Amino acid sequence: MALVVARALGRRALTPESLRLRISFLAVLALLAFGVLTARLWFLQVMNSEKFEDIAVSNTIRVIYEPAPRGRIFDRGGNVLADNRESLVVTVDRFTFDTEFDQEEQEDLVFRLATEISRAGRLTKVFEINGALNDPRYGPLDAVPVADDVTEEFEIVLAERADEFPSVGTDIRSVRAYPYGDLAAHILGYVSLLSEEQYEQLADGPKNYRRNDDIGQTGIEASFEAALRGAPGFTRLEVDNVGDPVAVLDQVDPVAGADVHLTLDIDIQALAEKELLAGLAEARQQEPDDPDDPPFNAPGGALVVLDPNGGEVLAMASFPTYSPREFVNGFSAERWAQLQDPNNHQPLHNRALAGVYPPASTFKLFTAYAAMNSGAIGPRGVLDVRTLYEDAGTYVVPSCEEELVASCTFSNAQEAVYGPVDLRRAISVSSDVYFYYLGDTMDRAERFDREGIQRSARLFGFGAPSGIALPGEGAGRVPSPSLAEAAGEPWRTGDSIVLAIGQGLLGVTPLQLANGYAAFANGGTVYSPKMVERVVNPVTGEVVQTFADRVLSQVYLPQSIRSPILEGLLGVTEELDGTAHSAFLGFPHEEWAVAGKTGTAEVVGQADNSLFVAFGPNPDPQYVVAAILEESGFGSSVAAPAVRRVLEPIATNTVAAVRTIDDLAELSRPIADAGASEATETAGGA
Repeated sequence: MALVVARALGRRALTPESLRLRISFLAVLALLAFGVLTARLWFLQVMNSEKFEDIAVSNTIRVIYEPAPRGRIFDRGGNVLADNRESLVVTVDRFTFDTEFDQEEQEDLVFRLATEISRAGRLTKVFEINGALNDPRYGPLDAVPVADDVTEEFEIVLAERADEFPSVGTDIRSVRAYPYGDLAAHILGYVSLLSEEQYEQLADGPKNYRRNDDIGQTGIEASFEAALRGAPGFTRLEVDNVGDPVAVLDQVDPVAGADVHLTLDIDIQALAEKELLAGLAEARQQEPDDPDDPPFNAPGGALVVLDPNGGEVLAMASFPTYSPREFVNGFSAERWAQLQDPNNHQPLHNRALAGVYPPASTFKLFTAYAAMNSGAIGPRGVLDVRTLYEDAGTYVVPSCEEELVASCTFSNAQEAVYGPVDLRRAISVSSDVYFYYLGDTMDRAERFDREGIQRSARLFGFGAPSGIALPGEGAGRVPSPSLAEAAGEPWRTGDSIVLAIGQGLLGVTPLQLANGYAAFANGGTVYSPKMVERVVNPVTGEVVQTFADRVLSQVYLPQSIRSPILEGLLGVTEELDGTAHSAFLGFPHEEWAVAGKTGTAEVVGQADNSLFVAFGPNPDPQYVVAAILEESGFGSSVAAPAVRRVLEPIATNTVAAVRTIDDLAELSRPIADAGASEATETAGGA
């Protein structure tokens, strides 16, 4: 019978010896299993006891963080440009939401919450709330903000209907406010939520960043983030098994961030932005001389105002611009795409700081300096300062067949003929032919420095960042034979010829152009443009940090070189045939003499860029203004009038005081009240 059963089970009958062997094997396995279990218990209870004790303790402790107020940003006159305000925010307790509701209940709660917030006047969509609740930057115990700037009335509604909206509450949070609206947006910059990459870099730093914190992303907000961000406070609470507080274990108050005081003058900034926009609007009204010429699209531009005696930035306008207020509460991916779309002309791009443009004839100042400094203009040069050179409207390159040039003939703008010109008159009327001759001569004559123009340009700060305390500054370009050779490219005499009038591959930023003229205006000191005066403790008023003038280089600029060039620049605005004379008709030259230079930069496939740089009052300049307007035509027609409209209120002490948004609202209220009263009386009479 046993044999039948064994066969039925598909195995042989066990002998006593094999049975004992199997029992011994099972005993060994049992001992091994017991040993492993004992080792694991020892590891958990002895080796890792502290770790699990910490976990047990952490389950009874909750840390509540309190963000610190961000430091404010002021202009030079003490006007607040970036402030803080309180925002009433609707929040959802993520822990309760995730653990106490199933998916259907969650969807219902989100739908009803979005509906009620929208009815209260703050349009909120379901996907926006879901997006916030699923944002990985918020932890499992965070109160996630899902709608901001709701009314106190809505807060009362939520409190009264708390049973309908479990896990939903409100909180007061400090957010950025901009009293002057969008003025100086590119300078101030904006703040927004940390990216994951930023969080990984800063999480262990001294400022105790958390995933849902804001950080300065551009402008002063970014470059002075370490000063503007305060130290957040926190409260450590002991809680029971349902999360209710039992005791306060520790509490640290937040410390406000430091205030940053700029060199900016908000009144001049407002004037600069207004006139830049007006200049672009005027440019668009022009009609091309030839229907086949590109239209004057005037999509953007920049205008910079500096104090040449120290390099303080008084204004820096860039258009198109944007509203930093948009970033306070966040916006849709669609809106972000609009801001990034090249077809919208890059409103986030600070053209004054990072736009790189050919300087055109505004560069002739530096070519003239290079020619005089190298001896090409002088007693032993090819020309003296007062030597007349015949401008017949065109310049023909000598021995052109031997030269690697794109063209043998170069012309003045519109092939104008200026006749005999010396250095002073060549600057005033903007004779290209005169400067073509200088560029050709310095390129080919062995007794002159072939790269003299390039060396002079670098002396005045071109081709390198200026070091201003703002992120994203452009370096510009100063092409040269040595750089071309290093890149394996040919350098032609024609390259030197067009370089002499600020064309070709030469590229400068509006800030560099203003700063180069500032160095000439002050007698040869190249400063790093200064944007910040000091950093101040907001509680004590103590100055934490000051910023002295910083000299980048000293240019050799004796009166023998400076005076003839200055005479030519003064002639631009004052002489009858000066290129900006018509733009400055009626200007108070006797009390406030302006020196300047127009420029019209050729751009392939587009209308010309319009440029003008000026400084005054001479002989002791206090202001430098540089303007570049894209696709706007002649410098004399567009950029020069815009700069004149900035300088004249400064010269006559009539710069308008700009008002804050609150001021304007207060001024408009009596008008609105009067209108309402009149309407009531009219209705009563009827």
